[in-house]
Amino acid sequence: MQLTIGSNRLRSTDGMLRVRGQQQIALEWGTGKVEILLTMDLYSSGGGHIARLRRNQWTFNDHDRFEFAGNTDGFNLVDTKLSQVVLRARVAGKDSVVITQGVFCSSAGNEIEVTKEDWDGPEAASRTTKPPFAPDEVASIRRAVASSSGTIACPRCGSHLARERLGNGAPRDGWLMSCLDCGRDLVVHGQSRAGDVSSEARG
Repeated sequence: MQLTIGSNRLRSTDGMLRVRGQQQIALEWGTGKVEILLTMDLYSSGGGHIARLRRNQWTFNDHDRFEFAGNTDGFNLVDTKLSQVVLRARVAGKDSVVITQGVFCSSAGNEIEVTKEDWDGPEAASRTTKPPFAPDEVASIRRAVASSSGTIACPRCGSHLARERLGNGAPRDGWLMSCLDCGRDLVVHGQSRAGDVSSEARG
């Protein structure tokens, strides 16, 4: 497998990534409708083991904090508590996968960020992760998703939010709303979760 992580290209890999000497991410080719299978251990900033995804299926997921959606083009793994992408990847060609974005913690609680510039390189230590949307901004986006089928503006910078369906479109599924300009994401859940908006809006 050829694996591209941010600006780093790794050839003839086994799809396994180790952080601090411990395997944390494994990618492999699937069959049928889903091409990439992800196995990943997820940790809190304190180093607690809070979730494990094994070949696109949850082994455990503390308080359903994370949501995973995979298809023939790639996958999105989202932290719903922080409203940010944990890991996003796409199929770039035969035997080629590109990890385009990610923010996650190692087993020691250290934050690792995947960007187009570098992957945990010297610049990463000096960067700070952009904070998630504020509660009033979250409420504004959720209202807009529930009442609009058109474009929705980011309440922080005014840019149009990209909208991507999580799941297969069932009522329990949701939307991943992303602002590419200010680098923030928000998961808007479907009607199966109390207090969240209906997923009847169409994009």
